[in-house]
Amino acid sequence: MNALLIFLKEPIAGNVKTRLAASIGDTEAVRRYRAMVAVLLEQLEGLQNTHVRFCYAPDDASDAIPFWILPQLRGDVIKRSHDFLFTPDKHAPSFTIDFSPQGPGNLGERLERASAKAFADGFQKVALIGSDCIHCGSRWINAAFLQTKPQHCAIGPSPDGGYYLLATHQHHPELFSNITWSSSSTRSETEQAAMNTGLTVVPLPPLTDIDDEASWDQAIESAIGGKLKAALKKEP
Repeated sequence: MNALLIFLKEPIAGNVKTRLAASIGDTEAVRRYRAMVAVLLEQLEGLQNTHVRFCYAPDDASDAIPFWILPQLRGDVIKRSHDFLFTPDKHAPSFTIDFSPQGPGNLGERLERASAKAFADGFQKVALIGSDCIHCGSRWINAAFLQTKPQHCAIGPSPDGGYYLLATHQHHPELFSNITWSSSSTRSETEQAAMNTGLTVVPLPPLTDIDDEASWDQAIESAIGGKLKAALKKEP
């Protein structure tokens, strides 16, 4: 089975979407972030042979995150001994879910630790995504896993120079060290690290993150904009 690691934050004012909050305020940024995550969860329906792990911050949000995420899922959720079984509907395959704190350190340290843990848990392939790219649905995640063979690294590029998805067949700590995070060179540095490690980089289609008001407006006008508007209406 493969593992999809989703990095997200507890939706608290001042803690999420700070660039977006700079123009619309902290409270509205939280509403929009919650709407983004709701759309992303809907986009996950259709995952195949995949376990989903929500890697959350801060670490003391162990009760708050499941309380927020699980009711957002459209379908049946069954609590098991160590995880949850989610069945979207009779037309979509089921997948399992669990939750794990990100732990301390910078983004690279947290990504590296989460990747190492997932492979240590026995998953065959691991993909990491954030909660900022609502276009990254099951279609592209399934495609990333299909293309991730031994000595391959699938990367989904973002126009700002970052990436929305990284998938590997085994743990490669070099992909997370000495990277300039949240910069226009994040992806290129990661690709270079992959090639230095002997990996072949397999590019996915470019998709846009929502980081500021301009990218929010762009998402609203995109094909998925209707879902985003509907999700926002449900937020208080």
